[in-house]
Amino acid sequence: MTMTSRTAAVEDGWSPSTQAIDDAGLRADVAAVLGRAARVLEGADAPAEEESPDLASAVARIDDATLTLTASLRSGGSSIRARGTTRDEVVDLMLDLRDVAARLGEAQEVARQESFGRVRDAMALLRGVNTVEQMLDQAPIAAARLGFDRTFISAIQDSYFVPRTCFIKGDTEWAAAVVRAGQDQPRRLDRTLLETEMVRRRQPIRVLDAQNDPRVHREIADVSMSRSYVAAPVIVQDKVIGFIHADYYAQRRLVGATDSDLLWMFTEAFGFAYERIAYGERIASLRTSYMRTMADAERNFARAIEEEISFDEHLVAPQPGGPDDDGVARAAPMPMHRPVSGERSALDALLTRRELEVLRLMASGATNDGIASRLVISHGTAKTHVKHILRKLSAANRAEAVSRYFQLEHRTQIPS
Repeated sequence: MTMTSRTAAVEDGWSPSTQAIDDAGLRADVAAVLGRAARVLEGADAPAEEESPDLASAVARIDDATLTLTASLRSGGSSIRARGTTRDEVVDLMLDLRDVAARLGEAQEVARQESFGRVRDAMALLRGVNTVEQMLDQAPIAAARLGFDRTFISAIQDSYFVPRTCFIKGDTEWAAAVVRAGQDQPRRLDRTLLETEMVRRRQPIRVLDAQNDPRVHREIADVSMSRSYVAAPVIVQDKVIGFIHADYYAQRRLVGATDSDLLWMFTEAFGFAYERIAYGERIASLRTSYMRTMADAERNFARAIEEEISFDEHLVAPQPGGPDDDGVARAAPMPMHRPVSGERSALDALLTRRELEVLRLMASGATNDGIASRLVISHGTAKTHVKHILRKLSAANRAEAVSRYFQLEHRTQIPS
């Protein structure tokens, strides 16, 4: 995990972010056992009562004391005996160290479970999200539920680090300025930028002195005035596609190791959710395209079925020297009767060949059953053709449709 010096920030009034030991009894036992270990190993007085290490620091100090005592005993324990400590006292101290270490481990597990709960609460904000754009808009707000004051999400575009959306509670203008600073001056992900480590190592980073570290995105750091932040990669399909950054600017706290772990849990969950939404959008788009294609195909199929079939439908005159040129002279297909008026042309354009054929049979007095028998089609198909004809001719009934047909036939007599 990448970190930078925190000296400048601490001197400026920023406090480190730590996980306190909530159990007063455990805090007292930690101080007592560390004091005994200090006297046995170094002959020093017990630590003052006001010294109350945080959870992670306490675990580290207990482990160090245990390892040092173990090494001393393995070497014969002469230095311990020289201070007047018996072997039994050392064994008792080792047992007490082990007991306190176990209780600290339980406290760490409780803290982890609390972190899982905060991640669940944050992800709950994204349950009603259905689009990628909504995910990107809501992600910083959800991440802020982890306890951070400010968060922003960025994308990797052609190897450049480009902010997308930012959340600063109560200050949308500042949030927009942070995003604008990054978009106006996108930084390439190379060795000079800390965020490159997230792409290379696929791990979160922790920056403790953003104002003085030369490897930060300077334009974003200047506009945001961030002193300390954590960032974690968003991984989708085994590829880093972006980052989520967060800090405690309003609380004037430096980020800690637990903060990077917390944000890392959130970005992992967010990556899975984002992938699901992205796939859902793709599938929905493909389904819409498929349904549109199938509807077009169905219309074309219906049109092809309704068209009248004739002998000259597919006749093509053979070309000299072509594959069909067998030396036999063939007459050109007989031309179909063509309308000579615009009105008849409109009727031909309005009705299909099959519908015109049905209309002529209707004009001859044929019923739906008679039409079905003549054209060798089902009764239902004949009835459907009649309905289409009435609708296209704006006729209220069969008689009106036939009358309309005779009027058009009379006006557009075609010479034989």
